[in-house]
Amino acid sequence: MISKPSQGVDETWFSAVPSAGKTRELATAFRQFWQHQARMALEAAAEGVGRSLPQLMERVAQLDTRRRISPKMFARLATLMEAMSFEDGYGVFDTLQAWSGDKPEDWCHDELPVESVASHAWEASLLREIRNTQVAGVAPLEFFPLLEADLTPHQNALTQALDFIRQVDQDMHDEIRTHVGLIKLFDGSGIEGLSSPKAFGAIWLKVPAPEKALAWFLEHLVHECSHLHLNALMAFDPLLTNPNEINRSPLRPDPRPMFQVLHATFVLFRNRRVHARLHARYPDLGLGAETEEFAMQFESGVAILNEYMKPTPLGQKLLDSMISDGV
Repeated sequence: MISKPSQGVDETWFSAVPSAGKTRELATAFRQFWQHQARMALEAAAEGVGRSLPQLMERVAQLDTRRRISPKMFARLATLMEAMSFEDGYGVFDTLQAWSGDKPEDWCHDELPVESVASHAWEASLLREIRNTQVAGVAPLEFFPLLEADLTPHQNALTQALDFIRQVDQDMHDEIRTHVGLIKLFDGSGIEGLSSPKAFGAIWLKVPAPEKALAWFLEHLVHECSHLHLNALMAFDPLLTNPNEINRSPLRPDPRPMFQVLHATFVLFRNRRVHARLHARYPDLGLGAETEEFAMQFESGVAILNEYMKPTPLGQKLLDSMISDGV
């Protein structure tokens, strides 16, 4: 990060309970933060390469922060900042050239497409990072594109999942539509899904078996969107003062840093909430086992946070909202 956001922070954002109105406020502030970072990074890059960048600077200045910024734009900025941090002159030039070639209409978008990983050049650095990830005691990750697979059934399952979520939790549905702008499917092993602030708005999901696609999207849309939402909150407040302290995780067998334990518990709170409502209203979906598992994992996560998390005042407010709220 170049600097912390200067926008005023609204304490009511810091609740685990989804709220469409608060999500829109947070999302707008987070986009303004991105706009500020982009302006500062481009100014530094222009000085470094000895060139003015009037068109890019104008596009940043004219960005409509009421609309969802494309994950590609987040990736452009992350790549530029990484190149500058490593003093990679060619990397800076190449990123600026690619960014300059993006059409103005590509900066923001309102749809939610489903596509394979490795469909665009801007993904390359993220794919390298993911594929090079090493997890102790786990075989190397496999992360493959889908080549010529027909993704229409998955697009249909996604649409159906969003509609089910809307029927039981309008606020969670609206949060997904506010934050998530791209579904990237992959084949492989060692990982089910992920999201990254480096391409905020995109979520990567392992391609599900057709008979499990609906349940898969019901879980992972909520899961990855919740990661995005918490990352946006953490741009405005760190939430805890011991983020790298290692402890047990409610979702993984290996110990994890406390900020990841907070992420896991936050995600579980949301999935417990949505799945309990889905199971109560649509028992034929067969989500009883998942609902019980989310509840048990969530209680485990809360116990860890209560014992070991050292929260900021806003982090305590977030934790309290998870403990006090029902489903």
